[in-house]
Amino acid sequence: MSTEHSARGTHADARGVQGSHATNTTSQGNSPVLSFALFVLLFGLFVAGLYIMSLFTPLTFAVGTLLCILALFLTFDLVPRFLT
Repeated sequence: MSTEHSARGTHADARGVQGSHATNTTSQGNSPVLSFALFVLLFGLFVAGLYIMSLFTPLTFAVGTLLCILALFLTFDLVPRFLT
């Protein structure tokens, strides 16, 4: 009796899995223009922060550090929002 029950359960599970695969679709992907624009903006902001940090005064080091932190924050905040 247990083998009949497990065989029925396996068959029912297989139909459920097969049905869920039929409803999955692949996304259309991200816009190349938006991806490139975000890359240029965020990478440029990060590089600008590194350049300002290299000017070797305490104020410019602090400003450059803030720019780098802002670029990293926006990268991990904006990119998942706009590119999903």
